[in-house]
Amino acid sequence: MLKMILEQCEILILDEPTRNFSPLTTPVLCRALTAFDGVIISISHDRRYLHEVATAVYELTSDGLTKIK
Repeated sequence: MLKMILEQCEILILDEPTRNFSPLTTPVLCRALTAFDGVIISISHDRRYLHEVATAVYELTSDGLTKIK
């Protein structure tokens, strides 16, 4: 992460970004994030958000990190 910051990469770090939005606002947020050209590191339980926005999905368990998408 430090390397990305030093190279002035565009990074968004989001924790449950759709949690406090209404059902009408969430699609607008998803479209805006999909149009973002930088890197998004996000934690979410919202499957719709993950399906629409994420290009890679990892699951963290007690056994480690597993790529699921």
